[in-house]
Amino acid sequence: MKTLRTLLPGQSGTKKLLNKYGEDLVCIRYRYDEVQNVKTKTVELIIEKAPWYKDSKRIPKIKL
Repeated sequence: MKTLRTLLPGQSGTKKLLNKYGEDLVCIRYRYDEVQNVKTKTVELIIEKAPWYKDSKRIPKIKL
């Protein structure tokens, strides 16, 4: 499945979903499955917000 288009809130084509989900809407994606010939529209939503503080004592992992 390929994602060919990602729309951010406020872009053309997002009005209905922006009205439905409001500030929780992060983006809308259009995904295409060439095997099954299906187009899928997905939404990414914020479902929880919580305070977070960086731990300055923690040593970051090294990525190789």
